[in-house]
Amino acid sequence: MHVRLPKPLHGWREFAGEVGIIVLGVLIALGAEQAVSTIHSRQDAGDLRSALNSELADDRARWDQMRSQDVCARRRLDALDHWLATARAGTRNDDGYGVVISNIHSSAWDIAKSDSAIAHIPLDERLSYASLYATLDNWRQLLGDEKSNSDELSNLLATADEPENRRQVRLHLLKAHNMLNQRSKNYAFLFTRFDRLEIKSDMHGVPFKIDANALCQPLSRSG
Repeated sequence: MHVRLPKPLHGWREFAGEVGIIVLGVLIALGAEQAVSTIHSRQDAGDLRSALNSELADDRARWDQMRSQDVCARRRLDALDHWLATARAGTRNDDGYGVVISNIHSSAWDIAKSDSAIAHIPLDERLSYASLYATLDNWRQLLGDEKSNSDELSNLLATADEPENRRQVRLHLLKAHNMLNQRSKNYAFLFTRFDRLEIKSDMHGVPFKIDANALCQPLSRSG
């Protein structure tokens, strides 16, 4: 038994040509769709990169400001050490240790980690972002501890006319020295990662400006 296929109306050659045109049209449509998808993906990746860089530029500005205080912060701590060693009993110090510790932000990175657009950022760049944000996250608690200690130190100095409070000043001064030293030792590691991503400081989002010389002022005479 022979099965005969129906012949195309205008012959096999013309039929193959028509099919070829259809296939070519489908391929062109798929290619165009893929091209549009690629363009959108690149745009999304660019927007995501801009958000990350903007947040990091703000964070770097905050770190730059904290670093700008270091010379005067050391002088203030040395002056407070001297005050504690020489001030007579029953006196207090109202100047305190007003070092400014900034909050560090990472909300853009928290969003980026679950955004499909991040897959379109090159792997080495993603790893650089991850390393920098991990470093910033590790320092969030340490900066919080340093701020808490500086606040407590200032409060103890302001009430150092009470013997019990004066006894605690020495411990908090020692902590302040150690925390400042630890933060200073981290700068090379941290700023190298900012530089790797070509992140420059941007003060526009920082709501305050630190006076780098404030802690260099001589201690006033307190009661």
